[in-house]
Amino acid sequence: MAGLYVHIPFCSHACPYCDFSFELLKGGRVDELLGALDAEAERRGRESPWVDIVFDTVFLGGGTPTCLTDRQLDRVFRTIHDRFRVAPHAEITVEANPETVTIPKLKRLRGLDVDRISIGVQSFSPDILMTLGRRHTSDRAEKAFASVREAGFRNVNLDLMFGVPGQSAADWADTLERAVALDPEHLSVYGLTIEPGTEYARRAEQGALDLPDEGRHTALYFQALDRLTAAGFRQYEISNLAKPGFACHHNVSCWKGGDYLGLGPSAHTRMDGRRLANARGLAGYLRAMDEREDATDMDETLSVDERIHEYILLSLRSVDGLDTRLFRDRYGDDAMDARDPAIHALAGEGLLAKRGSRLCLTRRGLALADSVCEYLM
Repeated sequence: MAGLYVHIPFCSHACPYCDFSFELLKGGRVDELLGALDAEAERRGRESPWVDIVFDTVFLGGGTPTCLTDRQLDRVFRTIHDRFRVAPHAEITVEANPETVTIPKLKRLRGLDVDRISIGVQSFSPDILMTLGRRHTSDRAEKAFASVREAGFRNVNLDLMFGVPGQSAADWADTLERAVALDPEHLSVYGLTIEPGTEYARRAEQGALDLPDEGRHTALYFQALDRLTAAGFRQYEISNLAKPGFACHHNVSCWKGGDYLGLGPSAHTRMDGRRLANARGLAGYLRAMDEREDATDMDETLSVDERIHEYILLSLRSVDGLDTRLFRDRYGDDAMDARDPAIHALAGEGLLAKRGSRLCLTRRGLALADSVCEYLM
């Protein structure tokens, strides 16, 4: 399996917590980007291994892809299908914000073979939406979901966020209830992190953010897992839950170490033990494509230790955990045995459990996944 990721960096406004590569929407710059994307795709489509690849998944992220016009979206998909081979029944996801979706646009996306929509709801609380700097209301989010259904989508994700300044357990419970009531196929629940360089980071430095402590943050996370599991969702990754058969294939492939090609500003690529990253900003990306027809800003071949670290990190994100037999086959007995003391220590702390040949994070371990993985490195 291989996935294709296309980064559409445009947004109608800036959210104070976001550190993704984005630009405020300006019509002329969109057409510049689409021209550069086509040039990058044309080049990559002639290179190994992509020239021989049939992509099983396609993911348009951002930014907000649905802030593009129908004509611009047509052009993006024309580039994808002209430059690459996409499997007939590929999973094709487009990210959307509630204020940018309309039934005609959604029907247009269905006509372009998009079969999965991911809506950035974040919260159904008016106060929390305001704190997050979101432009939509809770009613608009529910109407957006109804529009997605009316347009014919039967695979829909909602992004929700916890750990927001001022968010109470009651706020979070209401958001979870309203999300469950909509009956989507997939839910992503992300804990707010304060990223360097964001408006939230500046406010945090000034002591102007009422952030929950670690215990409160963990309690909100467990609150989501309990409610969503009771509603029939199965957790398959730290932050992702789905109804049976609706896990996101694109993300699962990435977490299992599958190859993927990234196009656009800040997009990352993984292939044959190499990691590549494009120039982060739109201006830098466009300049690189104009001057050398290649936006690659980083190209590294992973060492054995780096591959081991990546395997541990990605495997433990999944509730299925790390397959120790596969680990030994790939990296040798010594690499596995060297981690036995750390494994025993983590198991003794109730953070890691052995299930047959697999090592899995426990419930407590899921909430402390980054620290657990770092300890195993």
